[in-house]
Amino acid sequence: MLGRANIIIVLIIMFMPRSFIEGVMHPAASIEKPMTCEEFGQSARFNPYSVLGDVWMAFYYWAPHEGKIEFKFVYPKPRERAFLRELLSDQHVTVPVNWTARFVVMEDQGTRESLLLVENGDRGQYWLYPFARGVEKETKVEPLEIRIKQTSNNKYIGLMYCKRETVYVLVRRTEIPPKAKIQDAAACIGYRGRGGRSYLYQGHHWMPIGEADEDEYWNPEKHYKKHQEELRQAEKLLKMEKRKKRNMKNEADDFKVEKNILL
Repeated sequence: MLGRANIIIVLIIMFMPRSFIEGVMHPAASIEKPMTCEEFGQSARFNPYSVLGDVWMAFYYWAPHEGKIEFKFVYPKPRERAFLRELLSDQHVTVPVNWTARFVVMEDQGTRESLLLVENGDRGQYWLYPFARGVEKETKVEPLEIRIKQTSNNKYIGLMYCKRETVYVLVRRTEIPPKAKIQDAAACIGYRGRGGRSYLYQGHHWMPIGEADEDEYWNPEKHYKKHQEELRQAEKLLKMEKRKKRNMKNEADDFKVEKNILL
């Protein structure tokens, strides 16, 4: 029979949170329930002024299929701040902007859309206000609630849109991890969820590769063998093409000889 102490230990293990028992999970791991914004932000810290000037790319994300996403964080100049105060004044927003809090502008490098990122708490809590010139005065901007965190000595940024339940892992464009380390790098932000995708560079395009397809790419030996087979096929086609051209040339030469004989 189990002793009293053993029963207590068994009960403790049975009722421990799953995340405590399993530890930090791989982003591609199977998850019964995705992490909430509150859970994601429990240990979140973000200094918006430490990311200024660099272009940050989303190399991993939990979201529907999207194109390449890149942001640049900038601090608005005095004239730009005055413009933002007028554009996002209380009558033009559903949630008033706290102009005494820390804020920066996120510039989408693809769509050229600009968003005002305003701190709303000390756990990576921020409001994201989209804005643009020429907006109708009657239009009210509704900010997006997000959580944002820095990890690995400011190398990676985790960005979570709360209502959309979408998450992005950003890195400076100059520090994109190699393919074999992308998922490990994505795991640094501590998010758990299904449907993660990574951007892998192939040829001249950034292409999203689903988790189900990534095992082949994470296995260097398998990838090398596939690449060698592709090279062999390419060389075979090239030889066939050369042989075809050589035969056509020989036929043309024979035709000229026959024509000269007839003449």
